[in-house]
Amino acid sequence: MGAVELTPADRLDTPPFAGMVPAPPVILSAPTTDVSTAPPDSAALERDIVARYAHQPLAQLLGSKTREPGMANRIARALVKEAKRLQVEPSLLTGVLLTENTRLEVDAVSSQGAIGLMQVMQFHAGEFDCESDDLRDVEANICHGAHVFGRYLKRTGNVKRALLRYNGCVRGANTPNCGRYPAKVLRAAHQVRHELLKYSTTQ
Repeated sequence: MGAVELTPADRLDTPPFAGMVPAPPVILSAPTTDVSTAPPDSAALERDIVARYAHQPLAQLLGSKTREPGMANRIARALVKEAKRLQVEPSLLTGVLLTENTRLEVDAVSSQGAIGLMQVMQFHAGEFDCESDDLRDVEANICHGAHVFGRYLKRTGNVKRALLRYNGCVRGANTPNCGRYPAKVLRAAHQVRHELLKYSTTQ
């Protein structure tokens, strides 16, 4: 699967890592709000920052959203790990997480029963090769959520459709306006990338 290029065109770009077979570009609708002035090669720049600084830039970004010591570091480390496994940029997974759980509440449970940081349904617990089945555990929740999203991304080959499925918006009947979910995630991902690209200029 190719790199997710979060430019205003919101296309699935390629290739993220050497040796991967490029996937054909997939054009998505642009977010309604342009929150980033990132250049066209921003996906490559993000990968370079992650390669040089690992999860630290993302941890710094998430630190403002939680008061629990060490929580931002754990979340960022897990997001970078799972993004590498999926071969997407961390900003995309972070966009999903922040859309699902803005306050980074590990014990959050939705009215539908979705649990934790990435709001994973309980029936997914133990379905994947994660270190724990406890969806209230930071690393386990992100591992499960990333696997669920990755499964849909592999099936559809399309970020927008994968996000719709992640949100359960297959027929549009689960939640009001669920069709807007992909745009919300991509706006959040744009903002995350925009902030990550600032990191190299401050070091």
